[in-house]
Amino acid sequence: MNFKGKAAILGLVVLLALATGALAQSQPLAWDGTQWKEFNQAIKVAYVKGVLNMASFETAMGGAGRAACVSRAFTEELKTKTLGQVIAEVDKFYKENPGKMKTPVIEVLMQRCTKLCPPEPPAKEKK
Repeated sequence: MNFKGKAAILGLVVLLALATGALAQSQPLAWDGTQWKEFNQAIKVAYVKGVLNMASFETAMGGAGRAACVSRAFTEELKTKTLGQVIAEVDKFYKENPGKMKTPVIEVLMQRCTKLCPPEPPAKEKK
């Protein structure tokens, strides 16, 4: 076997090993405030655009006559905001809630930037 063939097989072995390790995780990795605060503006824009692209695709694939889905409502809600406004809302949430850095970014998007999943009201103090 020539060098290219050996390199290709080695590459496949490494790829399979990495994929197996990723599949073995008990929970899929959801980006949260811990990662969000480290992202630069370009990565934040890419994340929000990725979520919007997924939602737009799902909406388009749903077609007429299908029940309303979260993606359709999500894309409609965010038509009234710029990417900068959406990112500012997420930044603001993590800045105002340092104890909630483990809250997934997608949850913050849904609660802070749409009316679909309004945030829970603050707990009332017992007297």
